Amino acid sequence: MLEQKLLLKINFMKYHKFIAYILLLIISILQNQIFSQSENKIELSSISFEGNDFFSSSELEEIITSKESPNWISQFFSSFSSFGKSATFFDSLNIQNDINILKSLYFANGFFNTKINAEFNIDKNGTEKADLIFLITENKPTNFNKLQISGLEKISPDFLQKINSLITIDSTIQYSDSKVEQNRDAILNYLQDNGYMLAQADQPIVEIDTIYTNSVNVKMNFDVGNRYKINNVTVEKSGPGKNLVSEELIKEIVNINPENYFSYHNLKSAQVRLYRTNLFSSALITGNTVDTNKNYVPIRIVTSVGLLNELAPELIVINDRTESTNFKFGLGLSWINKNFFGDARKLTIGSSISAENITEFLKAGNLADNIYGLADLRATIEQPFLFGKPINTTLEAFYTLEKKRDEWNASIYGTKLNLSFELPPYIYLTGLSSHFTLQRTEYVFKEKYIQDILFDYYRKRSAPSISDEQIKNKVDSLYTGNGESYGTNAILGVNLVANKTDDLLFPTKGYSLSMLLEDGNSLPYLASKIGSYNFNQSAYYKFVLTSTFYLPILTNYFDAFGTKLRIGNIQSYYGNKKNILFNQRLTAGGSNSIRAWGASDLPVTQIDLPDNPTQNEIQNIVRNITPGGFFLFEGSFEFREHLSERIGSAIFLDYGNVWQNVSDFRFDYFAVAAGFGFRYYSDFAPFRLDFGFKIYDPNVKTQFYKRRLFNILEIQIGIGEAF
Repeated sequence: MLEQKLLLKINFMKYHKFIAYILLLIISILQNQIFSQSENKIELSSISFEGNDFFSSSELEEIITSKESPNWISQFFSSFSSFGKSATFFDSLNIQNDINILKSLYFANGFFNTKINAEFNIDKNGTEKADLIFLITENKPTNFNKLQISGLEKISPDFLQKINSLITIDSTIQYSDSKVEQNRDAILNYLQDNGYMLAQADQPIVEIDTIYTNSVNVKMNFDVGNRYKINNVTVEKSGPGKNLVSEELIKEIVNINPENYFSYHNLKSAQVRLYRTNLFSSALITGNTVDTNKNYVPIRIVTSVGLLNELAPELIVINDRTESTNFKFGLGLSWINKNFFGDARKLTIGSSISAENITEFLKAGNLADNIYGLADLRATIEQPFLFGKPINTTLEAFYTLEKKRDEWNASIYGTKLNLSFELPPYIYLTGLSSHFTLQRTEYVFKEKYIQDILFDYYRKRSAPSISDEQIKNKVDSLYTGNGESYGTNAILGVNLVANKTDDLLFPTKGYSLSMLLEDGNSLPYLASKIGSYNFNQSAYYKFVLTSTFYLPILTNYFDAFGTKLRIGNIQSYYGNKKNILFNQRLTAGGSNSIRAWGASDLPVTQIDLPDNPTQNEIQNIVRNITPGGFFLFEGSFEFREHLSERIGSAIFLDYGNVWQNVSDFRFDYFAVAAGFGFRYYSDFAPFRLDFGFKIYDPNVKTQFYKRRLFNILEIQIGIGEAF
């Protein structure tokens, strides 16, 4: 009996433990269910702002912590890859923090009486989504009253006058923290660039009066310290080429001399000049404040000199938007002497072969069948100084062979002198260069190219009953052979650049302007007048203005929105402008232009012949059949988005064309391209792959949706953004 009771007790204990395990499991499941229900997340489907006039909704949404959930496509890619973005969820605890952030933004821009509230709506009818609304009453902003500056009493009157010219605060300007900081930094930088190397500025004092005058007084105090001059410049060299570059040459490149006033700007510019020579694998210039004595400071230059001779293969990547509408890619081999006859003069002798439409080159595999390629041989001498001034000077001699399949062959040879000027601080321009080019250009237009143009001309003018074979026979009877266009150009030009964007590789705000001005053949024209010899070329001027703007539009969907407008005109003031050679004319199409057309495919060559032309009239057309035009108008809109740190995407709309004269300009002759592209953001520059579609082709009557895909698609490869 005792054994049975003991066995029963043991079995009951086992059963009791089993029941306990079951209960714990049930409780755990219930807890998980309750927890999951309590953690049921509500997607934040929209964020909106009401009453905001000064700031756009996209600007306000950018700074708050609450974020609108991305679209389903982005969420879908994010669910299985690093692309796209995952859903974001509503959290009511973030609302007050977001209100404080918005108030701080308004306060920092002179809205000291702004009222902000928020409300939200949650839809629980199966969608579990929330809408967040910020209600803003901005009220009247406050302007500056006056700016009081102290601590500059021992500055000379000339300096004070210059500092006063840097101040942009007055009673007509709305208060903003950034404006205060800009003025403070401008004064401080000017002091530090003119000898006051230890100048400091206290935190500005802002006095706000919203009761009586509704204005702001700002007080700035500076501690300028002593004004320092350079007492000596020392050079330290290392590296394999240290014995081949003298200390005197390094000092000459740096161009900082004893008794000059200390300037941080001069130190930065000198370091740029050192790197530009390619003599140094590393270079550092510092002012040793520890050794300052009697208002003098020593300058220390530390360099590592690399090998002075190089023989290296090259990967040719050219994306020059001022001279070409397309991206060029190819291979080359060059020999470089980095100190040719001393003075950091660099000699480069190289050859290259490249394709202007890399996608066509990859299809064909060789230059002979390439749509547009070139082979180039050139010798270049570059030096950092001219007449003792820091003007980067390049002199080159070149010989180039170009080929466009079934259209033309060209040889271009000559010499070019380019001067790049180092600009002082505190001016509007960020780039200034000038050039002089003397070149001989010879084009041979193939028989098929000319006959195709004549065929298109007669096909448009002929009745539908006339067959293509009849038109072809007529063209063959009118013309056989190749056409030629050749001449010599002497070109003087200047290029002005003002880049005011926030980033060189991925701009999101600001603008940039560039202007190319060229004069062709004025020098030989004047020489012909003086020497009384026959001048049979055209004398002309060229003007090309390119502007880009980056605006805060739809930034809640895209990282950046940019727009470009490019206008160019060529006008002859002596001779027939049709004698201007192809490589000096204006064209459109390519990876930096209207991306559904190939490089220089626009304008389409147009001619005008009488019904029964004579051979002289045909020959005259052939002589003037050179492609290109004389008035350019084109633009682009582009939205850019980062899909990840390295990968990006873009959608774009390009438009424009080239005409023979300004008077020929017509909106209905715009070529319109739309498309999308992908970007890889390397540490060097973005690499582009764009797919452009001919939405409207003014030279084709067939409607867009009736054309075959490969007749309307152009694939473009480029480096850097299109603009």
